[in-house]
Amino acid sequence: MRTWTDQGRLPVLRINARGDRRYRVADLDTFLDDAREVPRAARSPRHAGLVGTRGEHAGVEREGRRSRELRVLGEIAQLTARITDLDTTLHRICQLLREAFDYRLVGVGQVVDGVVRARVAHGVPVDRLPAAAVGDGIVGTAVAEGVAILATDVRRDRRYIEILPEIETECAVPIEGPAGVWGCLLAAGTRRGALGSDDVGLLEAVAHQIAAAIETVDLMSRLERQLELAEALRRVSADISSKLDLEVILAETLDQALALFGADRAAIHRLRADGEVEAPVARGLSERFLQRTADLPSPSLPRLAMETGEALVAMDYAHDPRGAGVKEAVIEEGFETIAVAPLLVEGRSRGVLALCHDRRRPWSGHELEALKALAAQASIAIQNAATYAQMARWAAQLQSIQQLGVRLDRMSNVRDIGLAIAVELQALIDYHNVRVYRVIGDTCEPVAWRGNIGEYTDEVEDELRLKVGEGITGWVAEHGVAQYLPDANADDRAETIVGTDLIDESMLIAPMTFEQRVIGVIVLSKLGLHQFSSDDLRLLEIYAAMSAQAMANADATEQLRTQSETLERQLRSQRELVRLTESIFASLDPQVVLDEIADRLEVLVPVDNIGIDKVDRVAGQFVPLVARGVDEDAYRGRRLPLDEGVSGWVAEHGEGQLVLDETADPRVAHFDADDPQAGSLIVVPLRGREGVVGVLTLERLGSSAAFTTDEFELVLLFAAQASIAMQNAERHAVVVVQAQTDGLTGLFNHATFTADLAQAVATGDRFGLIMLDLDDFKGFNDTLGHPTGDQLLQGIARALTSAGRDSDRAYRYGGDEFAILLPGTDEAGARAVADRVRRAVREEGGMRGASAALSVTCSTGVAAFPTDGSDAAAILGAADRACFLAKRAGRDRVAMASEAADAADLVPSAPTPIDVPSSPAA
Repeated sequence: MRTWTDQGRLPVLRINARGDRRYRVADLDTFLDDAREVPRAARSPRHAGLVGTRGEHAGVEREGRRSRELRVLGEIAQLTARITDLDTTLHRICQLLREAFDYRLVGVGQVVDGVVRARVAHGVPVDRLPAAAVGDGIVGTAVAEGVAILATDVRRDRRYIEILPEIETECAVPIEGPAGVWGCLLAAGTRRGALGSDDVGLLEAVAHQIAAAIETVDLMSRLERQLELAEALRRVSADISSKLDLEVILAETLDQALALFGADRAAIHRLRADGEVEAPVARGLSERFLQRTADLPSPSLPRLAMETGEALVAMDYAHDPRGAGVKEAVIEEGFETIAVAPLLVEGRSRGVLALCHDRRRPWSGHELEALKALAAQASIAIQNAATYAQMARWAAQLQSIQQLGVRLDRMSNVRDIGLAIAVELQALIDYHNVRVYRVIGDTCEPVAWRGNIGEYTDEVEDELRLKVGEGITGWVAEHGVAQYLPDANADDRAETIVGTDLIDESMLIAPMTFEQRVIGVIVLSKLGLHQFSSDDLRLLEIYAAMSAQAMANADATEQLRTQSETLERQLRSQRELVRLTESIFASLDPQVVLDEIADRLEVLVPVDNIGIDKVDRVAGQFVPLVARGVDEDAYRGRRLPLDEGVSGWVAEHGEGQLVLDETADPRVAHFDADDPQAGSLIVVPLRGREGVVGVLTLERLGSSAAFTTDEFELVLLFAAQASIAMQNAERHAVVVVQAQTDGLTGLFNHATFTADLAQAVATGDRFGLIMLDLDDFKGFNDTLGHPTGDQLLQGIARALTSAGRDSDRAYRYGGDEFAILLPGTDEAGARAVADRVRRAVREEGGMRGASAALSVTCSTGVAAFPTDGSDAAAILGAADRACFLAKRAGRDRVAMASEAADAADLVPSAPTPIDVPSSPAA
């Protein structure tokens, strides 16, 4: 209901100090009847009458269209995520749509006073687009009905013919706002059927993103306005509360209200002691109007505000039945909107603050609350001024009260106010002991206490706490009536603190009352009987009233600060979550994604430790992948079994856990079981296609550093996005490996060799190249079968890897041909590696053969860059010719490119095609 009220959907009649809102039954019934209607979002987009849908764009493949849609929607999502200026963002969106989909015109219109007016456009100057009344034409109908409309023949509308005669097709999509349909997104094409159902879906998606951007801008605007009002109210409160001249208070209240709410006219009507109403101060209102309305005729909005005690607003006031008593005067004066707030003194209306705007001016719920708060501050200031005037004979004491009150008003913390009361009351009344209580629910909670002599110096908080109605203090808290006890022990309501002795004692007890509600109690004690006077009680009552205002201000300030911080935190978290999600999806490297998750979480939530563990079900333990923070080394070195700790519980159940106190949760696996650290944990699962694949742990150390529910929910959302990013990275890594390697041997494939060779040549550093061709492999295959041949190839691949260095890369070049790149190697070094490779192949081939006749060896050619070739083709040809020379010279040997350089008749053959592996084991 608070949200509906803030949105202006449900009228509010009264808001008290606690934030409660009162509503008329008729308003509630009307609202509920409206709510039962089918929401706009549930209706399906329709095509305008007299027109039909179009088909796909001729010659444009649907997959290409979808790609453009995704790109445009992605760019629009980025625009709306970091929006700073709405018009700039809307214009860029229109430009993107028009350029990507060849629309003749794209524009955005906004509903203003029942008319859709163009706000931005691309393809035609915005001032040339005609306005459309809601319900009129394609645009007006889309806004009125809340559904997308596609029209394929708009030539019947003369307005568009005048603007762009070539337009034949048009699509209008409503844009939702915080309080209903905000406006419309319009796209137009130059031929009949130029727009179709795909365009409707695209434009609806864009309209949703624009709606989100509008809501963000609206939220930012409202937040800025609330902060502005809060700061202004604080300044106004401090300003008028420090003054005791009634005329000055009224004048400054009016001037501050005019500036704060941008009003054109204003007046304060005040109820005099004789019951007559006067307007002692006004701005912008004629004397004639003030004379005709001085007594607040009924019915009128100011009179109604005084009667109900509520802040009220009326637009088109001259025709509002609540202003019938002043209708002619309002028409003659010429203003249109009026907002009023009562001046409440001791719960009774003693006047009214009225602000007028010459034009129609909507008021938000927050603004109306701020106006009421300003009137309340003015009321208190007026009351203080009146009280000061009545008690002129106590001028010196009242001056002290004023000074103390000003200091209290500047404080925003309840406990600080309580301590100030305890210390500064000594300047007004001589006492031995003071206690300041806040009434919270049914409890009188001590916030400050001070004893000046031995009998009172040992008091502790738990002994002082009591229930409302308990003892004399509880009685005052319950009834709100100040009490003077010349002999405290003689009063049946008084109770002695357990463990203390009865002593002769005098007491003063005064309630701190705000808006007829006791919010606290001040208790003064003094040893001896009849130690206080009735004047002391009166002074304490006055000071208690001022203290109550300070307490109430502190409550209101804290509440407003909390609300503002909550809104800021939610907005900041949502923005940060969007940015962080984009960043982790930007990489497809699994380790980079993990590091990015840890980096971004440190920005998102303040933590002392972050850990990401992989679930290793084969080993039955968690394997640390990422660790950050003060206990980083301990996290990295730990191998926690899968059935231990909160991580084990989360991995088993697949549910995130918020641990507020690590020392109180038996599931927590502490690094040091004998000395567990106090702190709070958030542990959430990271999911893969087959369930939980990892666990994300956040830790905040300290006994008072618990994570909040909002932080836990934010991490859950982030973990879900992080899981998707990890799955994408893992799938990409698998695909990359598959694309680069040979399926049978696991070596890099021919395509990878070609790319690596070109890269090595482009770098310009020296390297060696070994090309080897198996000898008699065909006979081996034909005799022992392809499965055995496959096993031999796999063994040779392992032999090549073992014979080379860590920096060398081996490739399957053809069916039974292999290549090895040796970075940083000259001709001699390459020859040494080639000889090791030859021996390793002979050993492997001899082991696999059934007899010496079936043993497999290799012929090997070696070339060095740039000695044997200056480009990829040359160096490959040199190594290949050397390999052919080795084979022709008797096989099972190594030949150098320099040896084959002069043999012009050596013509290497193309690589043998690679067969599909012949056995499942391969």
